Amino acid sequence: MKFFGTDGIRGPFGGETINHDFAVSFGRALGKFLRLEGKVGGSVILGRDSRPSGKGLQDACGNGLRMEGFQPLDAGMIPSPALAYGVIQSKAHLGVMVTASHNPHSDNGLKVFSQYGSKLSIEEEQIIETCIEPTLQTAHSDFQAKFIEVEGPYLENLLTRFPPNTLRGMKVVLDLANGATQSTTPRAFEALGAEGVLLNAGDGMINQDAGSEFPRQAAQRVITEKADLGIAHDGDGDRVVFIDPAGEVVDGDKVLGLIAAIAMENGILKGDSFVATVHSNSGLAAFLEKMNLVLHRADVGDRNVALEMKRLRCNWGGESSGHVIASDYLPTGDGLFVALTVAHYLAKRQINLSKFSNQVVLWPSKSGSFRVKKRIPLDKLPDLRKMLNRCNERMLKDGRALLRYSGTEPKIRLLVEGKSESLVNEVFSDLSMCIEKIL
Repeated sequence: MKFFGTDGIRGPFGGETINHDFAVSFGRALGKFLRLEGKVGGSVILGRDSRPSGKGLQDACGNGLRMEGFQPLDAGMIPSPALAYGVIQSKAHLGVMVTASHNPHSDNGLKVFSQYGSKLSIEEEQIIETCIEPTLQTAHSDFQAKFIEVEGPYLENLLTRFPPNTLRGMKVVLDLANGATQSTTPRAFEALGAEGVLLNAGDGMINQDAGSEFPRQAAQRVITEKADLGIAHDGDGDRVVFIDPAGEVVDGDKVLGLIAAIAMENGILKGDSFVATVHSNSGLAAFLEKMNLVLHRADVGDRNVALEMKRLRCNWGGESSGHVIASDYLPTGDGLFVALTVAHYLAKRQINLSKFSNQVVLWPSKSGSFRVKKRIPLDKLPDLRKMLNRCNERMLKDGRALLRYSGTEPKIRLLVEGKSESLVNEVFSDLSMCIEKIL
């Protein structure tokens, strides 16, 4: 597709795509798409993260929707999962989040949620792209969408999932990435009795040396504050990274294992299954197997995880990047819900995150990416396929080698993992040389 990537549309603000003119065109395209779906009139909720360019893009997109006969509603600065909840609760046609997630503050983007609070399908995005037409009409300076309260109802629903004061006595460092969670995450932890130590709570630029992409600052703060736990969000709050009391950032695949164990112990894991992606470490599968649970793998991307969960009728899944989906709660990832789920379990069991996470033993792995001139399908590269198959035969059940093209860059990515570190290094070296020779 020309505009949509793996998670919405993103790019530098003021560039060819992310600008006010395009936002108007995109709003109009959404209106045309809704009419193709048989919708006439009704509302679309728009929210944004804390980027300086967000309000202007939101107003422009809202103006485009208004031109097509739909009512834009302004939810203000809120996390993406709060917007998804608001769409469901208010029975809006769609939700549009103006965000570039974990990207630098100079970027921005547009992320769309369906009336069910889920990401759109690829087919729906393709239809929207056909409706995008160039426009030179930018947002009117006097245009103001009607405000809709989303944060309060979202938090009220979230807090019903946990016992009152369940985090009393717990000290937690909260790295908010100067992003969309500046209000929601501190309010939720405080409401459940925790002492929150705020970091990057609006005193800097979104994602600049802050949040889930740069957790070392939060890790150091956990040590100096002698905190029980640290968490770090991304810019729009659908991801979370955990830090243990020793200031160590917990690997995302270990977190997925812990989430599965918590759900199983609480009797809320359906189908004795958990969905991760092809990139998740095989040590996660081995950990789940010990609990008689099955790990299913989806393509990279939280939308793909959600689709596989739906197909298999699983209710928990996620990515090692920090996206975790609990579909009985919301059909999209919510970093705050996941953070509270883990914190509540640690408080209830009176256990340390580092001891808990060390139960998940990850296999040695090595990964790299290689720039390519053309994305030649792998089945059209017999010599490379032969080498890949030969390497996987060498590793048998004790490892694997995976090759896939990047969805956003002209690169091919290689992942090798196994129980033997020396074998992993050998296989990685052999495949690397083959890739460089052929591509």
